[in-house]
Amino acid sequence: MRMTNRIAIALGAWLLASAPAFAATVFTVAQNGLTAPHANYGCPAGSFDCFTSLDFQLAAPANATGTITVNDAVTIATISIDVASVTFASVPGGGPSDVFTNVHYQGAVSVSGSSTVFSQSTSPGPGSVAGLLNGTPFSSSSAIVNLSCFVVGTSGQCGLAFGPQAFTVDGHDWLHTFDVFVQLPEPSAILLLLLGAAGLTLRRR
Repeated sequence: MRMTNRIAIALGAWLLASAPAFAATVFTVAQNGLTAPHANYGCPAGSFDCFTSLDFQLAAPANATGTITVNDAVTIATISIDVASVTFASVPGGGPSDVFTNVHYQGAVSVSGSSTVFSQSTSPGPGSVAGLLNGTPFSSSSAIVNLSCFVVGTSGQCGLAFGPQAFTVDGHDWLHTFDVFVQLPEPSAILLLLLGAAGLTLRRR
């Protein structure tokens, strides 16, 4: 019994000590992804007006997974988003579609707000997109990312846009725009149980 108590005490102390008092807030993408055809398209690289000269447009919504992490001071949001597969149909439909698979989006933008409410600052930030286009690996390391969020407390809505500036793949500039619902994950049941057991043991002592 003494050994069990010691283990519980040590485990509880380690868990409490390893959790910083002011940890970054990690929101998970819970719903949606690439949803709007008019905000998801590809045009010939260097086009003056990408939307009016587009060659490809989102064929169907594609779900996303990932996280948006806001630092302690609520000044920087770090984005890490994944899409398993998304198809862009040829416009006006005469050619083959372009299919992005295993796509990873990441970036960082300045944000403003408080610990319970945050939204994007005025300036975009650096981003990158990598994955497969029609089965061929690509990496666009200098894509521009914009973020606009309204998050209150534990959940909210975020809009993200990668490109079309510097998101160039296979001779086209691409714009991938996300509309996602984000939320704080539920506390781990195992962690709560371990903390509870440690607390009870400490109380007995």
